[in-house]
Amino acid sequence: MAVFTVNTTAEGINPNDGVTSLREAIEAANNSPGKDTILFELEPALPTITIDSNLGTLEITDSVNIVGRQDDDQITVEGDGNPFDIFTISNGANITFNKLTISNGSDGIQVNDGNLKVINSIFTGHGTDAIKSEADNSKITVINSLFTNNYDGIDINGNNNNVKVLRSSFLNNRSDGIDLDGDNTRLFVSKSTFRQNQGQGIDISAAGQNVTVLGSTISNNQDSGIEIGTRGKINNNVVKLFNSQIIDNLTGDSGGGVNVQGTDNELFLVNNTITGNSAGINGGGVSVESGNTVVLGNNKITGNIADSDNDGTGDGGGLFIGLGATVAIAQTKITDNLDLGDQFSNIFGDFINFGGNQIGV
Repeated sequence: MAVFTVNTTAEGINPNDGVTSLREAIEAANNSPGKDTILFELEPALPTITIDSNLGTLEITDSVNIVGRQDDDQITVEGDGNPFDIFTISNGANITFNKLTISNGSDGIQVNDGNLKVINSIFTGHGTDAIKSEADNSKITVINSLFTNNYDGIDINGNNNNVKVLRSSFLNNRSDGIDLDGDNTRLFVSKSTFRQNQGQGIDISAAGQNVTVLGSTISNNQDSGIEIGTRGKINNNVVKLFNSQIIDNLTGDSGGGVNVQGTDNELFLVNNTITGNSAGINGGGVSVESGNTVVLGNNKITGNIADSDNDGTGDGGGLFIGLGATVAIAQTKITDNLDLGDQFSNIFGDFINFGGNQIGV
């Protein structure tokens, strides 16, 4: 368990120059048993390391902690403008990144085989994903970090992964904040923000996911706040949202706030505020297609709009319930929503009323 110190921004491997580059430190850690640590001693005015795409990705094959500065001026590790992944994790390594900015790669970090923890870090300007996991059975933990101006913030392609996101922000990404493409992912999100992404805040586009979102804000996303069953063929997902704000999201399709497609998906909404969302078709607040189950308890669903383009197609400004969907509602306010086609402004479809609701006409 050795400590390696990066003291130059130069790239490459040169054992005779008397300094240690980041690439050299990673190579040394790969060949050192145990979980090593990489630190940085760089001039304050030169905190940026530009990775040479001709030398390839920085592949990490053994467990290591990579720790940036402890002051406010983070070390930046950036791509050189050519398409390549900056870091790649393989060989089952357990990797922690702390207080780094990683920018301008294809993927910032690609996990092929191993586990990843990211703390107090920034990911920006990646052509594909800030973090992409192709691995199966991996653990990915993100704490107090920022994802902005990437394609997806986090993209999970492998199966049976465990992902935790705590106190982090996903802002202005060109597609989704988090995209779950691999089956059987367990995702836990707490006290995080998904705002102004051009796709969904959270996109659940594979089967068998178990997703819990607690105390978070999902707002101003351009293609639904949360979408379950993207492409309409995804099933057997369980999604739970507690104490969260789902506000001012929009879509040209259905479900501006939350869109439940596919079949045999289960959604639990408890103690949430769903307001100011709009959909071009059905369900400005929430849309539930046939074959899915939704339970709503103690929510406020107000000020949402269906048929936002006013073309006469779309119902349920607050909540759209497709034929054959099962929806139970208790202690929930669904009022002051709009269907611009002037039909079913608050709820369209049949539901089970467990009482204590305030539902507009």
